[in-house]
Amino acid sequence: MAKLFSEKAQAVLTYLQGNDGDFTSKDLAATLGIEPRSITGVLNGLQRKGLVVREVVEGEKDKLIRLTAEGLAADPDAEKPAKDAE
Repeated sequence: MAKLFSEKAQAVLTYLQGNDGDFTSKDLAATLGIEPRSITGVLNGLQRKGLVVREVVEGEKDKLIRLTAEGLAADPDAEKPAKDAE
């Protein structure tokens, strides 16, 4: 069965779930060894699913990436639901 999240999305979710702190997309890209333009796509996908938010912090240039409650509870290793056979 196929995974619900890409390998990169799994890495981002797992890292954010296991580490407290403030992270920018640049931080995540450097820490996880993901190209900056790739991390943007990964974060966009996680944001569309309601798992992360990007927060503007006064005085900071880059937005901070934060897990939502759904992101905190998400299983990075989840499988895609099977389609019902008709």
